[in-house]
Amino acid sequence: MINKKEKIYIGKAKGPINIALIKYWGKADEELITPLNNSISLTLDTNTFYTETKVTIQSIGENKDKIKENNISLKINGNPSKITKRIKNIFQKFLSLDYPICKELSSFLLDIKIESINTFPIASGCASSASSMAALVLAITSALKLDNILSKTELTKIARLGSGSACRSIFGGICEWITGTGDNSLAVQLYEKNYWDIGVKLIIVNQKEKDISSSEGMKITKETSELFKYRIEHIVNKHLENLKESLKEKNFNSFSEIIIKDSNNFHACCRDSYPSINYLNEESDYIMKCVFCLNKLYGQNICAYTFDAGSNAFLIYENKNKKIIDNFFKYIFVFDDINIDDLIKLMEIKNIENNKNEINKLKMSKPPKEKIMNQIDFNLGDGAKILYD
Repeated sequence: MINKKEKIYIGKAKGPINIALIKYWGKADEELITPLNNSISLTLDTNTFYTETKVTIQSIGENKDKIKENNISLKINGNPSKITKRIKNIFQKFLSLDYPICKELSSFLLDIKIESINTFPIASGCASSASSMAALVLAITSALKLDNILSKTELTKIARLGSGSACRSIFGGICEWITGTGDNSLAVQLYEKNYWDIGVKLIIVNQKEKDISSSEGMKITKETSELFKYRIEHIVNKHLENLKESLKEKNFNSFSEIIIKDSNNFHACCRDSYPSINYLNEESDYIMKCVFCLNKLYGQNICAYTFDAGSNAFLIYENKNKKIIDNFFKYIFVFDDINIDDLIKLMEIKNIENNKNEINKLKMSKPPKEKIMNQIDFNLGDGAKILYD
């Protein structure tokens, strides 16, 4: 028999990944998860990669001791689980809000069940924590019927407590996470998803969990890297300013150069850490060479690369050049028997003989085919959203 005081609240949501163009690396405040610098990202569509989360919250009796830290028991995908600090922070933030449902639940013992599906490699530099925490926040919002009360901006503050980059997955399109202090650290939408017809190709070269987590890596870099201090003081703000200008002008040539430079600088800071951190591998290095070769063939930047804390590459391009990008990387990675003359015609490349040599030289040094596990295409997408049954 269910006690009259027992109530069940259910919510479901879907969260997208986002890829940072100007990287977030290093926290100003470890408890509040505020960053040392602003970051800008693209939110990707959820056609292939996403997190879908269902939350069931059941009040099971009064919390007579009024100890908020101990009033939650948790199951994740059916298994009893010790509540992690970050998940606890999200729930406690909701329970501290000044709304009747939140005040009511804060006085009860809570039994919480989280059912979650991720469709991509976890902890491999594919932004799984961003999508999962964004989905969790929206699912709780739905369960508590706060979706018409809390603004997206308010939700970014809560998502940040679960994973810093999750705040950028609340909005769609192109977003910026602003450092701020405490609760003033939030994400804003710079442009909607249709502002610029940008495509993204993810090349997966490693699905294993990375040796050093992003959280641990950030601490090591912040504490030991001289180059990182220089990045924060002299580089990253210039990159932010220049990227915003290129976005405003839709100047892909400068846009891509800034993205590449910031990715390079971020990974240089990781390598400069003590002990040195290397999230990239030989395949990552090869993909960088491919992008430089491709841009050289056209005499301008038509493709950019960026790597988060992992070896998997995100290629960024204008969708008007998507066929060129597709054909080039299929020739390099997929097909052994494609005719290079046909490729050059498809790509409309001039100086045919010289460029044949460039492309063949690149293909001769490529990694084994089995190292390139998959290529997945995205467009810009919407932010995390509630799923209504």
